[in-house]
Amino acid sequence: MSCHAAAGELKDNESLNAVANSYCGGMTELRVLAPSETADELSRLRKLADRGVAADQNEPFGDQTWVELNAGNAWLITAGEAEVTGASAIIIPSDAQQPVLVELVVDPDARGEGLGRALVDATTDIVTQQAAEGQTITAWSHGDHPAARHLAARAGLEPVRVLYRMALEIDRESFGDANIPAGYSIRTFVPGDDDADWLELNATAFADHPEQGQLTQADLDARKAEDWFDPAGFFIAEDDKGVPVGFHWTKTPVGSAAGEVYAVGVHPETQGTGLGKALTVHGMNYLAASGLEKIVLYVDDENRPAVNLYTSLGFGVENTDVMFSSDS
Repeated sequence: MSCHAAAGELKDNESLNAVANSYCGGMTELRVLAPSETADELSRLRKLADRGVAADQNEPFGDQTWVELNAGNAWLITAGEAEVTGASAIIIPSDAQQPVLVELVVDPDARGEGLGRALVDATTDIVTQQAAEGQTITAWSHGDHPAARHLAARAGLEPVRVLYRMALEIDRESFGDANIPAGYSIRTFVPGDDDADWLELNATAFADHPEQGQLTQADLDARKAEDWFDPAGFFIAEDDKGVPVGFHWTKTPVGSAAGEVYAVGVHPETQGTGLGKALTVHGMNYLAASGLEKIVLYVDDENRPAVNLYTSLGFGVENTDVMFSSDS
């Protein structure tokens, strides 16, 4: 989850498309779509992403990238005619202090033919023309593939952040009592009524997080509109005065056998009380009772307290994502 974009118009549409059309020795034509032009391409992009997931067991585009694409706030470079065989999504915030975000995928059947390099080069052209001078560029490799590291190096980006996907097989109906600390209670999120309080709590709990702590009402609304959103799996912890002080938001994509510990956060003043663990177990029990096969979560490798907590609960690392940046 990252970035809040407001894209500009093409500064030199003809030159960008001329460059795009020249890639791969003329064998592959790349289409450069400004943010206002991407809407008709998103269903085909989703099919490409699904083919990537089937091959790599990783979603190539993050939640926030889909939010920005659906909102018409992201550039898109695509290859292919009847179906999209490769794509690069580029989010360029109008605030030059916020980083550019790039995510890219090539169809499994089209790999090894230079399409990834062509997409990187076209993406570099877009960023050069559209981003502010000196604006940081970031890119995610979901799965830390060697080919992605090579492409990142081609673009002058270096690894700066590691994100673990941890997983736990569900082999029981409950993971035990949540052991909620005295003075606190847990209830479900009420859409609309709880929005403002949750956004404030989330910003406080994740003040140092580069993505989660930046969520806005528009970002929350976009997630509430997704087919996976269910307030029954979104839990709020309150103190004895009814003030929200923690939360556990679970996520179960439609048709998936895995539920996700989507986000767990507590107010800094409650740290050390055991509330974070109680919320985690409470949400895990909800997922365990939902007939799923496993639970997954994402956590930064530098967040050792969280990694240690999840390890103690039985989670193990099953995948590694790497962020690359021009500001290393």
